[in-house]
Amino acid sequence: MKRIGLMLLIVILAIPVLGNVGAQGDDVVTLTFWDNQQTESGLSAYQQAAVDEFEAAYPNIKIDVVTVPYTEYQDRLILAVQGGNAPDISTVDQIWNPAFAVAGAVMPLDDYIANSETVAEDAFFPGAWQSAMWDNQVWGIPFNVDVWQFSFYNKALFEAAGVDPESITTWDGLKAAAEALTDPDAGQYGVGLFGFPNESIVVVVDSFIFSNGGAVLHEDGSCALDEPESVEALNYLVSLIPYAPEGLLNTKNEDIRQLFLNGSVGIEWWPALEQPTLQSSELDWGFVAGTAPEGKTPVGTYGGWNLVIYDQSQHKEEAWKFIEFLTSKDVNGKVVDLIPANIEAAQSFLAENREGADMILEHLNNAQPRPLSPNYLELSDIEQQMIQSIFSGAAVEDAVADACSQINDLG
Repeated sequence: MKRIGLMLLIVILAIPVLGNVGAQGDDVVTLTFWDNQQTESGLSAYQQAAVDEFEAAYPNIKIDVVTVPYTEYQDRLILAVQGGNAPDISTVDQIWNPAFAVAGAVMPLDDYIANSETVAEDAFFPGAWQSAMWDNQVWGIPFNVDVWQFSFYNKALFEAAGVDPESITTWDGLKAAAEALTDPDAGQYGVGLFGFPNESIVVVVDSFIFSNGGAVLHEDGSCALDEPESVEALNYLVSLIPYAPEGLLNTKNEDIRQLFLNGSVGIEWWPALEQPTLQSSELDWGFVAGTAPEGKTPVGTYGGWNLVIYDQSQHKEEAWKFIEFLTSKDVNGKVVDLIPANIEAAQSFLAENREGADMILEHLNNAQPRPLSPNYLELSDIEQQMIQSIFSGAAVEDAVADACSQINDLG
């Protein structure tokens, strides 16, 4: 449904849609804002307080908030656009942004940014800003972010095995630690490698590729998985399989979380959003910012959401005001469930809510977005199939060649 819907958007949006006439003068404008549901009731108390604050500052603008569960969210947005009932503003997953831009569902924001006193490229993390770029234009403003992966470790297991936590920032050190921590007879494994086909394994694998200087796509959109740096990263991950829990192909990242929490896995890969869970547990844990070959910098993979304005909106000026408000340094940290995309807001948020704030900030500044492509959903499926094939025992070079053939056929 998602893939068909995104392709149909391009055709459907060529048909003129009649919207409501915008408000004039002192008339009250109601903006419809769609967001991924963050709590059982939809909005958090902090989000509602922010909406109230905005409405108090702009008495002629009211915000009608619609929250949708993540599993339904993209389909609902596509159907709303196709039916001519798009919201004025919404959050979109970073990986959806290029497809919505190519389809003409959302509008470029460059002119608004040029005249803004608060929204500027250098106010946001570089990789987050890049995630909203397509065809040399900006199609969204970063709202919240996180990075896959941080390497969380069990301090007691490391001490018992005589492993220095800092050693796992390098590939050689991580592999040596994984071997030292693994005791299958005791049900203990060194590293939380998992292989169930979903987006979580894609972001982890991408982080190893990026950290070796590789890429998934070249700048022209062709496949880069067959380049030496990418192949080397994939072969390195294969070398970690002996130190991962059994049943790799059917293991999800959530399964690894439980094994890490009960002390069966020494190292897990998770974004910074894992910290609140660990802080409420009895586990003695620490973390480092990813891993890379000796002499290279660990590069994480970005996840997060951007704010977009829909082309159908009759209230674009008012919608922009709301985006400026939500992404401002004083508000952004109050209304996100991940990490604020605004750098100043993130600094305060991390100092108050996360351990190792400086380490997280450095990793956020180094991270890269997933490949920018209007065909990202298909691309991700191909990469997931490739990873499953490799983890099943296929030669990396053969699996990569097959994946690149499929990716290049996407156009």
